[in-house]
Amino acid sequence: MNLVSAFNIKMARTTLSSIFVPFLILLVIAITFFAELTPVSADLKMRKLGSHPSPPPPPLRAPPRHTRPPPPAIS
Repeated sequence: MNLVSAFNIKMARTTLSSIFVPFLILLVIAITFFAELTPVSADLKMRKLGSHPSPPPPPLRAPPRHTRPPPPAIS
């Protein structure tokens, strides 16, 4: 191996490591950012539902409950 090819290999390693370090930093920042977002949405669901599912909502308009007398019996 001559001096020029050894220099090129060293340059390639230096360039790769100089790109790899900022990439690693950005990757850690992105993972941390998304990890912060995930528990918030899960926490809101747990607060809404609690440990048991919520009952169904009441009907918007309840039908009137009038009691009518039975019709007269025809004899």
